[in-house]
Amino acid sequence: MASKSTGTIDGKQVIFELTDDSLEWEDQKDGTRDSIPLDHIIGIIPSAGGQHHDDDDDDENSTATLLLLEENPAKADAEQPTLATRDASGLPGSLIKTKYVAPLPPHLQPSDPTNNCLEIHVVISTLSGTHGALRFFESALRPLLSHINVTQYQTHETKSSRTIIELTQSIFLPRAKSELPSTVILLSGDGGLIDMIKVISAAENIDDETFVPPTICLIPMGTGNATFNSTSFLDADSTFGLSKLLRGTASHLPVFQVALSPGSAYVTDEGRGREPVCEGHSSSERVVEAEIYGAVVVSWGMHASLVADSDTAEYRKHGADRFKMAATELLYPSDGSETHQYKGKVTFVRRDGGGELYEEVMDRRSHMYVLITQVSHLEKGFMVSPASRPLDGQLRLVHFGPLPPDRAMGLMGLAYQGGKHVQEEEVGYEAVETVKLQQEEEDERWRRICIDGKIVVIEKGGWVEVRSCQRQLLRLVV
Repeated sequence: MASKSTGTIDGKQVIFELTDDSLEWEDQKDGTRDSIPLDHIIGIIPSAGGQHHDDDDDDENSTATLLLLEENPAKADAEQPTLATRDASGLPGSLIKTKYVAPLPPHLQPSDPTNNCLEIHVVISTLSGTHGALRFFESALRPLLSHINVTQYQTHETKSSRTIIELTQSIFLPRAKSELPSTVILLSGDGGLIDMIKVISAAENIDDETFVPPTICLIPMGTGNATFNSTSFLDADSTFGLSKLLRGTASHLPVFQVALSPGSAYVTDEGRGREPVCEGHSSSERVVEAEIYGAVVVSWGMHASLVADSDTAEYRKHGADRFKMAATELLYPSDGSETHQYKGKVTFVRRDGGGELYEEVMDRRSHMYVLITQVSHLEKGFMVSPASRPLDGQLRLVHFGPLPPDRAMGLMGLAYQGGKHVQEEEVGYEAVETVKLQQEEEDERWRRICIDGKIVVIEKGGWVEVRSCQRQLLRLVV
């Protein structure tokens, strides 16, 4: 049942009506109606000089400012989200209970004595996704911080693909090792988060007892935004993470460990360059394996190939559609060749009904899709692992063997229907503790692995092993 109350909005006497998905009101003078979608409300803060009472009976006497994210059709860029405010009194009590922000959360309170010299940093990844991070900062985030009186922060714009790595090395990691808290408002895709994990996981002399993981407030500006979408899909929210920034709490961000055979190399420069995964070893030293950490996905087969093939400036112009375009080329090669079958041995460890671990070898050596993840969504709407829940840290394996292209495309389409692909008989779907992929491919193109959006090529006969991990490297506001 809708909740009604009498109050004011922007000085007009109105009757408010709170429905399941919007705040509506009727002007008591001329009868005109207006509304605000609830998923556009970032938060409600006390108006300047105003006061809020916790008792529902006093709600009609409270004054507040609604903070909203909306599109402004009057501007040339009508799709650019913009902060808007509405001054109101007498708002429905149930709305105030769910949206009110007072006091600010600890990750936004530099003066909080429990925060021991908290620093707030805003990192703007200028090249993420469709390059909208700086515009969003100017039109929405900076005005929001001003409204909530958060003025003590440092702003960093990325200048290259290494900027976030360098910031982590020079600022965030040293502070964490010195027991000093940092809040990083990260306007980026998953790549910025992964860069921070890469630096911190490789750092030496970390004392787990005193290490203070940086707290990340993620503002999704990438193409897929898997981490953000996987921690937000249960919420009705269209504020690009701003509501989490004001009303969320920080939780441990689960990571997994990836071990790779010694000859593994990152693919760089749109496929033209190679960079050893295990750096700092001379040719005379024997390297047993390389070890890195991730938080989103490890894949081999069609998913890894389409991520690798679509990682060009030309493809990125198309945003998330670049993945569908690359997938079409892989499934229906323009040169008329057959869809590739990926050769290799897949071994995984999982728990039986009694909780005991046991090892299983996949009963096929030809594959089309092998993906290990601890998130539910790889992009908005694409639910690759429907059993995954936000930050549960459980690895899950999704896989299927060679299929006709139309059928494979159909399965991927079902992932956009709430993850229904895992209900199909061709698809394997298991909760796992460890997965090992042993390569049996000759051509390097088919030995490419995707690790959190980064492409790694495995040498002939090489392998990759993904394991659950308990390390605490970052905290994420959700």
